[in-house]
Amino acid sequence: MRTLLVVALAATTAICSYAWAGGLPRPGGGTSRDSSAKTSAPFKAVTSPKITPEIRFEIFTGAQYAAAGTGLRNRNTGTINISGFVPPLQKAILYWGVLCPSTRACGSSILIRRVAPAPNAGQWFTGISIGTGSDPCWGSDHAEYYKAELPASYAPPTGDGGIYQVAIPLGEQGITDFSDPWASADDTLPQWEGASLVLVGTGTSTVNITDVGLAGTPFVSLPIVPFTYAVTLFGTPSGGPVIWSSINADGQVGASTTAKPNDFDEQVTINGTHVSGPSTGPTTWDSDSDYNGNDASPLPQLWDTRTHNISTVRLGSPPALRVSVSSLSGRPVHDCIETVANIIAF
Repeated sequence: MRTLLVVALAATTAICSYAWAGGLPRPGGGTSRDSSAKTSAPFKAVTSPKITPEIRFEIFTGAQYAAAGTGLRNRNTGTINISGFVPPLQKAILYWGVLCPSTRACGSSILIRRVAPAPNAGQWFTGISIGTGSDPCWGSDHAEYYKAELPASYAPPTGDGGIYQVAIPLGEQGITDFSDPWASADDTLPQWEGASLVLVGTGTSTVNITDVGLAGTPFVSLPIVPFTYAVTLFGTPSGGPVIWSSINADGQVGASTTAKPNDFDEQVTINGTHVSGPSTGPTTWDSDSDYNGNDASPLPQLWDTRTHNISTVRLGSPPALRVSVSSLSGRPVHDCIETVANIIAF
């Protein structure tokens, strides 16, 4: 059973006001035009709808979920391999993000088709705008984040998962030669970040999905204070495992495939419990960071769908999550990351 609930954002999300997009170069990124890259192509532009300051929850009881994603930078297509879905389907959601060349919205449409099992013909979907964000250090005007609710026919017909292909409309990706984003970094826009599929199935847990009011909020490492947000969970804990997923844009290990110690060492804590990332600073700087672009590793990176069992986290009463992302770097760096959605089964 699904419930949709909208609550006021109030002071639950800390959004940094630092002008971090003001002309800063992408860490390790090039600045010259790649002569092999395509020139900017026309794209359909519409006025971006205003997002009101609210956090939107979708709540599913008697449920469980699976989530997976793919990176899309410098590509016009990508593949999502998803496992762990338990039928029957309650909800299928596709999320994606794109960097736009002007103040107008871009990237609002995407194609998805099931490749296996039982391939389908695929369908174009126009997304619901769930938020906008600042440029994550790539020279764009801003970022757009969308979701599309998929029909029940997109559920895996057999088994607990499947392979899905997503595709970008012709002319709406600035570079489509599958090049290394750092080698071809230039002003050819739009530039897509990635896409993630969430399948809500049937189980014994309550699933909360949070996107509007969260999508596009940035995390920038030192000297900015940790990026922190808090959400109240609706439902009664099942007593079983607590599973938490976050979808994030623009994660990377450093510059291209060159990892950079002390620069990209993000640590996630939830309700004070260390969930992921390094714990001792420079000597373990790259220990299971949630922001390494692992949906498309080793390249192009820049998109993450990360899932953790957080059963050791005390949710409290009423149950709530306070998520904090910090950098253990010993010097000021600009690690431009934006969050898209959170999903939890408890």
